[in-house]
Formats: sequence, structure tokens, C-alpha cells
Amino acid sequence: GYEEALAEGDMHYWGVWWGAEPFEMYEEKVGRFMSEYGFQGFPDIRTLASCLNPNDLSLGSKAMLNHQKHPRGMELINTYMAREYSVPKSFEDYGYVSQLVQAYGIKKAIEAHRRAMPRCMGTLYWQLNDCWPVISWSSVDYYNRWKALHYFVRQAYKDVIISFDRNDDHVDVYVVSDKEEKITATLSLSILDFEGNITWQTENHIDVKNNASGIYSTVNLQGISETTHFLNARLIREDSVVAENLFYFLPTKELNLPEPLISKSIAETNEGFLIELSTDKLAKNLFLSNGHDDFFSDNYFDMLPGETRKIFCKSGSDL
Repeated sequence: GYEEALAEGDMHYWGVWWGAEPFEMYEEKVGRFMSEYGFQGFPDIRTLASCLNPNDLSLGSKAMLNHQKHPRGMELINTYMAREYSVPKSFEDYGYVSQLVQAYGIKKAIEAHRRAMPRCMGTLYWQLNDCWPVISWSSVDYYNRWKALHYFVRQAYKDVIISFDRNDDHVDVYVVSDKEEKITATLSLSILDFEGNITWQTENHIDVKNNASGIYSTVNLQGISETTHFLNARLIREDSVVAENLFYFLPTKELNLPEPLISKSIAETNEGFLIELSTDKLAKNLFLSNGHDDFFSDNYFDMLPGETRKIFCKSGSDL
């Protein structure tokens, strides 16, 4: 059973997904080496459009269900989506949100496993890629298009990450390092609202232990309005951000998210386009697409109020 598996060797954990247990169980069921766990998400809309007639691009269509090989797949995606997000009506929006659900869940798992070092010393999610156009557990679809999950795991598997563990009215802030040497850095924490007003902030100089996980700060949440605020954490070394992560106190569907005003400027380069984005308010899980098979250097990301960021679109398209 699971209890024995948690204490020995490597472990496959499918209580999330097969067992319909909440994502929070990823934080409780941590074995010594987590060698298989996973969650499904839709591929890019164009991936499904490549193998389905336009009138079959709907949740109940038989043709589409032929590209979903798990008997309860659609039901499980919907169950978890309804727990975390407002379930959208349109098929295209549904596919996008399903990717966010998948990415959110697996990020939670990977971070929990890494926080549990040295008891847990390995984490491998199921699965990397697909052998046909399909709704599946993959992070990269059949056409090598990155799902939200692939962008999220690129962050979650970095050498140094910040991660959070909520306990009642406080949040423990972990820094996890896979580096061979210890590093000295500044841990910058702030609680702000979705409009950008800072409620609380602090900076601490810390020595991050090598090849280890540890709590480097604890944030008190008493008196914080959880529907309108979030925690931003950055690890800064010699003026560059080594690690960054955001923590929301409630499921996305319970957050009182604003309508952001996002402005963009686009400059053509030899290899594609440099896109500069800025937003006045929090923009959650910004998704970029230009309708072509072009790769964006980052995607599905949250933009902070007042933030400007540059994204490169590698493009061979004649746009």
C-alpha cells in the first residue's frame, strides 16, 4: 500500500488523478523518490484542429473523445477545474484553462518533492511528450508545442527555487538549492494587492545551503484580505533575480482579479520578434499566440502590477 511505499524506494503516486484526491495531497504523499505522477491537460487548439473537423471541436464530440484514451479523463479534468477555476463555456477557453490546471497541479507536486530534500531526492512527472495528437499527461504535445506545464516545470526544476508552505495564518518560505556550493543572496518578500499597492515588505540577506531545502522566512497573514492580495518572493544576487515565485492564498476562482490593461510593442529581429509587454494591474496566466507555429520564450506567466517584460518570439513565419 501507499503507506509502505512512502517509506521505501521509488514511488508512483496516482491518488491525484486516478483517485480524484485534491492537489494538496501532493504535499502530503511524498516518497523517497517520486518517479511517476501526473495530470492531463489539453494540447494547443491547433493540435486538435489538425485531426478533427471544425464541428468536432467540442467537449462532447465522439471524434474528440477518440483522442482521449482515459475512460474518466474528461470527467477528471472537469472535476479539478471546477475546484480551482471558473469553468469556461467556450471550447478554446476550456482548453486553455485545462492547461493551467495541469500546470498548477504538477508545479505543486514538484515543489513539494523538492522542499522535502533530503528525504525525497528525486521527482519525475509523467509525461514528457506524445506519439499522436491527444489530450494527455504530456507537457509537450505531438507537434512539439509546449503546454503551460512545460513552461511551469522549466521553472520548478531550476537549480534554485523559492517555494511556499501554508500553515493556517502563516506561510513558510523555502529556498531549495541543487547547487554544489552555498550562495549568499537577498530574499525579498512583499505582500501586495492586484492593483500594485504594497501592504508589507521585507528584505533579508541569507546564506542558502548547498544541495538542501530550508525555511528562510515565515510570513504572517493575519489581517490580509486573501481575495485581493498575493505574496511575491524574489531571491536576488548581484542585481540579478536568481529565483522568483508568487503565492496566492486562495484558489483562482475565489480571487477578485481585476481587468488588466496590457500594452505591447513589437520589434522585428533577424530570428523573429521582440515583444515588450506592460500591465497596469496583475495579469494572471497571460497566454501569447500569433496563430502560427512560433515559439515564445515564456508563456502562461503572471505579470505583476506595473511590470514590463520582454518576450522573444522565434518565428519563421512570414508575418
